Amino acid sequence: MKLLFFSTHPIQYQAPIYRELAKEYDLKVVYLLHQTAEGHANAGFGVSFEWDIPLTDGYDYAYLNNKSKNPSSSSYNGIVLDVKDLMELYAKEKPDAVFVNGWFPKGMVQIAKYFKKHHIPVVCRGDSNLRMTKSRAKMFLKKYYIPQILQFYDYFLYVGNLNKEFYVYHGVVEDKLFPAAHCINTLFFEKKYAVVKKLESDQVQLGFCGKLIPRKEPLMLVEAISHSKFKSDICLNVVGDGPLKDALLSRAKELGVEVNFIGFLNQSEIVSKGYSLFDVLVLPSNQYETWGLVVNEVMTNGIPAIVSDTVGCHADLIEEGKTGYVFKSLDRKALTDRIDQYIEKRREGFDFQKFVKLKIGNYSLAETVSGYKVLINKLFESK
Repeated sequence: MKLLFFSTHPIQYQAPIYRELAKEYDLKVVYLLHQTAEGHANAGFGVSFEWDIPLTDGYDYAYLNNKSKNPSSSSYNGIVLDVKDLMELYAKEKPDAVFVNGWFPKGMVQIAKYFKKHHIPVVCRGDSNLRMTKSRAKMFLKKYYIPQILQFYDYFLYVGNLNKEFYVYHGVVEDKLFPAAHCINTLFFEKKYAVVKKLESDQVQLGFCGKLIPRKEPLMLVEAISHSKFKSDICLNVVGDGPLKDALLSRAKELGVEVNFIGFLNQSEIVSKGYSLFDVLVLPSNQYETWGLVVNEVMTNGIPAIVSDTVGCHADLIEEGKTGYVFKSLDRKALTDRIDQYIEKRREGFDFQKFVKLKIGNYSLAETVSGYKVLINKLFESK
């Protein structure tokens, strides 16, 4: 059975899944966009870079020609395909099933329509949720638009509870839904954590990891710390870069909040120079955080997280007071309260690590790959 996987570009969270599946199945991953170092910077990372881990090793892959005049993975018309290229790919590979990572940009929809027309089962794995859109007008339009798109997919791999809720809301029936949770390269991070020792500190080491852009709310985090009754005992470790860097450092100095600015870290060093410093991760995003895979990365070492209710993973990974805390998005006071609750409980001797590791064990790379296999085997049976 030949499987084709379509993705916008090589992504560090998807490559390990392809590698594992390639050990058992005949598959090819087809990419639609050549991401550049400058492209990463434009996406909000704040610096130009290339990932320092291999993203295309261990599986067969190819690129399709992108016809867009303004190539991008973040705009609808950023990826546009020529149907002739799809015809040639179909004739060459003769796939038995097709897996598409979502339905955005336009090229993804073109793929789903084409293979559906040729009676090839099409599987979607996206991570949309109903909390992504706050506008009532957009919600109304999407309620009618999304089902029109979903009709081109035969099955859906959902990454978490909110993602499943999204599909059910738009009319997808239960027997078309299969779990394949968002995950990281579990073994890679376990090995990295195994060779570093956390530095002991009298301070509470809060961690922020992400792009320094408005929707990630790094400035609100500084404000929240400044109102904490434990302010003098807190150090904020910032991993990441972006346009708000100077504003963050300036505001922290003004409010007397201690900040250890680490900057952007690539995958090979993010544990040793970043996560190994954290006692707890804080992710205060106000929108568009469909999951927040940085939470998986820190939780792999038993580190709890404090996240806003617009961070999609909260419905799966956060057990209040056990694996972390959830606060209402944009509520600065609520964030301060959660930080204080964490510190108080930590000082009481509560073992967050035990509960975090128990929880994240169900969101490993092995568990996700197992979810793919269940659906793939179902497709085999139908052949």
